[in-house]
Amino acid sequence: MSWRWCLLCVACAVPVSTWGQEAADAGVEEPAAQTVVTATRSPERLEDTPVATEVITRAEIVASGAQTAAELLAAHPGLEVGSSFSGAALSVQGLGPEYALILVDGERVTGRVNGAVDLSRLSLEDIEQVEIVKGPSSVLYGSDAVAGVVNFITRRARRPFGADLRVTYGSLRQVDVDGTGEMQGEDWGLRVSGGLQRRDAYDLEPEDIGTTGSSLAGFQVSARGDVQRGSTDLAGTVSYSRRVQRGVDLGATGATFDRASRDDVLTARASPTWKLSDTATLRTDAYYTGFKRRFLLDQRNGSALDSVEDTRDQLGQLGAQLDLRLGERHLLVQGVELLGEHLAADRLEGGRGQRGRASLHVQDSWTVLLEPRLVLVPGARVDVDSQFGPAVTPRLALRMDPHSRVTLRASYGWGLRAPSFQELLLDFENPAVGYVVHGNLDLRPERSRSVNLSTELRPTEPLLLWLNGFQHSLRDMITIVTRQEEGQQLFVYSNLERASVRGLEAGLRQKIPGGFTVDASYALTDGRDRSTGLPLEGQARHRFTAQVMWRFRPWGLEAWARGALMGSRPFYPDVDGDGAAEPYRAPSYVSLDARISQQLPAGFRLFISGSNLAAAGNPRDLPIAPRTFQAGLSLQL
Repeated sequence: MSWRWCLLCVACAVPVSTWGQEAADAGVEEPAAQTVVTATRSPERLEDTPVATEVITRAEIVASGAQTAAELLAAHPGLEVGSSFSGAALSVQGLGPEYALILVDGERVTGRVNGAVDLSRLSLEDIEQVEIVKGPSSVLYGSDAVAGVVNFITRRARRPFGADLRVTYGSLRQVDVDGTGEMQGEDWGLRVSGGLQRRDAYDLEPEDIGTTGSSLAGFQVSARGDVQRGSTDLAGTVSYSRRVQRGVDLGATGATFDRASRDDVLTARASPTWKLSDTATLRTDAYYTGFKRRFLLDQRNGSALDSVEDTRDQLGQLGAQLDLRLGERHLLVQGVELLGEHLAADRLEGGRGQRGRASLHVQDSWTVLLEPRLVLVPGARVDVDSQFGPAVTPRLALRMDPHSRVTLRASYGWGLRAPSFQELLLDFENPAVGYVVHGNLDLRPERSRSVNLSTELRPTEPLLLWLNGFQHSLRDMITIVTRQEEGQQLFVYSNLERASVRGLEAGLRQKIPGGFTVDASYALTDGRDRSTGLPLEGQARHRFTAQVMWRFRPWGLEAWARGALMGSRPFYPDVDGDGAAEPYRAPSYVSLDARISQQLPAGFRLFISGSNLAAAGNPRDLPIAPRTFQAGLSLQL
């Protein structure tokens, strides 16, 4: 048995958990009953939601020491965060990043690169909680919510006057500074926050001059205001962020490139809510987000392969939803959305693309029985898109509580993923290498049929056991077809692929006397391309995550350690460019992180953490940062 397997067995201790953990940081207050909105798009207590929803609370975010969404979700059961030159991408239940919908306050995060939202650009200093729904959610959220939805809920002001500051310094000359301030009156609140980050590039293959990971320099500012007047609530948010990354790439022809990218993101949202009666609430939203990227390749000792690419993606959305409580047994949710998106990019045919979409969704949470509790949740959504026409995505969910310590859930639903602008309109030629890539305006949306089953058992108060099973069947998957045309390779997008992904997730949480909490989970995922019968590229069949947390209140001391074992993963690269893959399997690896913090007088807290302590990573298929250490100080006023 290798040392890595031994280490993991010794560290047998838990995934970053979700079913509501006790407060883990001084000064962080946990509500008595968490309210969630993602599963039904209507506020409900976590323990009452009929669709399985996992929550990472503010206390857990603080205790984790994570500064970005990528760091927070990396060890979560059923989720996988992969790193590449374009950032950190989230995969859910074995499906790729393009099948997971990322939201902030229920609104889409735009700026996908290669089909993925870069989670490392989502800072956590202003996030109250994270809500995760696995399985098809297209019934409520439309395109891209095939594998699941992750919704980041922003913080609102809760103190008359308050401020927080955190400063961190660590390996790779990493510097992070985050600050927030807030004010709250009788019927209003205002919260502002900002932060800046910098980090050097890193290289996992020192013998060449290229870099594996890019350097980073960035900042973000945001504000949220809330006003309550009688039966009307108004919430508004605005945020702006900039990230600059630089690295050195080695080209296929032997050329060396200095690479740089700058991403700017602006978002604004206004959300008025009217309580029409004791049983009816009208929620409305107006939302805008703009994403701008400039990508530069500068060839050293030459200019023939220099390139500058500009991308501007703008999305606007208007929505309204009426929540009706019909007696004690029905909660009816019905809403309408209008979405418009405009993309301008150098690689698109004609330089730009635009689309519009109108949607209608309806869902009823019907309490069939009160004892034992049985809830049925039928729902459906209709999308009419200017690119692919109408699409219907129904779902039926069920929750049953045969015993006060047992909860059973099941759901079956359809999902869809609309073709991206790149897949529809891409027009790119690389004469140095000799290939052309074309989009296809005739593409149909990808469609899925998904089943999810879950069980939660609470044999004793400090013990929670859970088991999830799932299966996704996808058709009309978009892939690239290769053919020769006029002496060069031509790549065209087409609806040809079919795939199926099925799996099982099991876990436990145990509180132990002495201030310890232990979690552990195991995920078995089997994904295959139906046309070839081969396992899906980059997907590990086995994954184990573990975490142990310890709190000693008399000393104000907190510590945690978490580890993950990822099984071997298949890859099918075409190394020599002959059109045939040279498959190989990447070996299993262990990731290990740890953190300890000490409460000090006057609201100060000192913390030290280490990441990737097992030194996993390689430039070929695991380009993650090397072993790093950080130390910092936080202050709450």
